Amino acid sequence: MVSRHPVEVNLAAEDHIECPYTLYRRLHALDQPAIDPNLGVLVTGYEDLVALSKNTSLYSSSISADGQGPRHMGVGSDPVQDDVEAILADAHPMVNALFTADPPIHTRHRKLLSKALSPSRVRAMESSIHQITHDLIDGFIAKGRVDLLKEFAVPLPVTVIADILGVDRSDMWTFKHWGDLMIAGNIDVLSHTKRRDVAHAIVDMHRYMVPRIEQRRRHPSNDLLSEMVNATVDGEAPLSTAELLPIIDQVLLAGHETTTNLIANGVLILLRDAPLMDRVRADLSLVAPMVEEMLRFDPPIHCTYRRATGPALLNGIPIEAGNMVLPVWAAAGWDPTEFPQPDKFDLTRPNVNRHMGFGHGPHFCAGAELARLEARIAFEAILTRLDSLELVESESDLTHLPSFASHGYKRVVLQFR
Repeated sequence: MVSRHPVEVNLAAEDHIECPYTLYRRLHALDQPAIDPNLGVLVTGYEDLVALSKNTSLYSSSISADGQGPRHMGVGSDPVQDDVEAILADAHPMVNALFTADPPIHTRHRKLLSKALSPSRVRAMESSIHQITHDLIDGFIAKGRVDLLKEFAVPLPVTVIADILGVDRSDMWTFKHWGDLMIAGNIDVLSHTKRRDVAHAIVDMHRYMVPRIEQRRRHPSNDLLSEMVNATVDGEAPLSTAELLPIIDQVLLAGHETTTNLIANGVLILLRDAPLMDRVRADLSLVAPMVEEMLRFDPPIHCTYRRATGPALLNGIPIEAGNMVLPVWAAAGWDPTEFPQPDKFDLTRPNVNRHMGFGHGPHFCAGAELARLEARIAFEAILTRLDSLELVESESDLTHLPSFASHGYKRVVLQFR
């Protein structure tokens, strides 16, 4: 392949954050590579993303430039400042694990976590998720209105993940605060102030979790944390604390941020298409395919990151060892060669399960089935218990969160009968 001149883009631009699909449509129409000078080369084509996801030896998930493992210090190139390093010195040691590890280390972690998050374990959570969902609706239904994120889409997955990790429900909002900061540290460019906040969150969370990890080793209980701490597969040693801490952070990411934004993004899709809402309300068997199409059409996570381990030619762009590469999973759902008429929300799309809303390849989201289950139960409850749904525009803020990697709204207020 010969070298090609890339389109220069700015993923942090406000207009891109508000409507990233404009760029995805443009890049697919041009069939041209793209680069963000501040971040790296974008991969947006469906088949290109499939190939990249499988080539873990050349495109590594261990993306920290200093090789120090999962630092949560953002994806910018500025070195970590001395005062932030001083805070991080009090954190427990961590190693690259699961999301930030490559095979064969990733393979071991995936096997152990898959045992803890097995399909049977996820199915066993269904009645508990139903209870949490309906308890939340009971808390606001008499008012005839709901601040969707604050009162439903956030507390639902946060409560679920708190329960399955054995975190006290009274601590779950603190846990979410830590998780939100560390998620930003995984996917965003951080300011110095934000890096300090993230560093404090890392230390505080480690002080909270390490004693609980040690307790589960001595006295296993019936929660996901115990399964993660004590799981063994094929004679593999259990996960160490240095491995468990970043994996717990990743379970938080998969366990609440994605589900929260999937629910809110999906509700806005329904509000903008009354016939679609009526059709799904009349036939709840359509909720499952609707969730899959939502994951293609407006997914909660748009991109992750890889770092090149050697020189390469990626879509005709020369790549040097150490360069950052961005697999833009959300753009795959708008590739017309894979999904004809991608701007049409189609409940009967025959290949919708090929979307990349949960990534692709070895690093496909380990919590995907849990997110699907929570979303299905949430939409079934919304559609059966809240009639005549309308957006309260004067109280909502439909600008998007200030992130090009995570995609969700700031505030969605609904009224209903």
